[in-house]
Amino acid sequence: MSVLNRCVLNRCVVSLALPAFLFVAVACQTNVQAQDAATAKPVTVDVFGAGSLKVPESFKKTTPRSRIIEHEFAVKDGEGDDAPSARITMMAAGGDVKANLDRWKNQFSGSNKKVAETEVKKEGDWETHVIEVSGTFTETMGGGPFSSGRKVQRENYKMMGAILVHPDSRKFFVKMYGPIALIESNRDLFKEMIASIDE
Repeated sequence: MSVLNRCVLNRCVVSLALPAFLFVAVACQTNVQAQDAATAKPVTVDVFGAGSLKVPESFKKTTPRSRIIEHEFAVKDGEGDDAPSARITMMAAGGDVKANLDRWKNQFSGSNKKVAETEVKKEGDWETHVIEVSGTFTETMGGGPFSSGRKVQRENYKMMGAILVHPDSRKFFVKMYGPIALIESNRDLFKEMIASIDE
């Protein structure tokens, strides 16, 4: 067999073997991902030792930006650092329920501001108050919600906010805020998470 024929034959063998190799590699990777998903444990957040919230898998645990935040998660629309993202925060807090809900509503402004009627439900021993508000969100950078840090205006933002009230009057605050489209696509997941407090 000539050198030319051997080269052609070798190229044909390599060309046939490469797709098979890629298929096996992709199949193995898919299998590993499926096993990881099957063994992944759902994240739950304990609330006063009297209940827990089942956090959706798409809500990824992050480091709280403030010391007063007990738990923080993020949900993204796509991959990459520049993908739109929303922030989910959880913490115990005090004060009047209506006053806190009004404070959250007042963080939004603009001609396109929309405030839905507060949804109040009984979840076992818990009473939950859930609000939805959208418009231009005033976010305080650094510190907590009462700090005098730099204010940033976020246009076309939305917040899902919830206050969970225990029979002994302890309160747990949960908020999810970010670009309107991202919040709306995760609206049902947020509400299911709040409803899981008594499951």
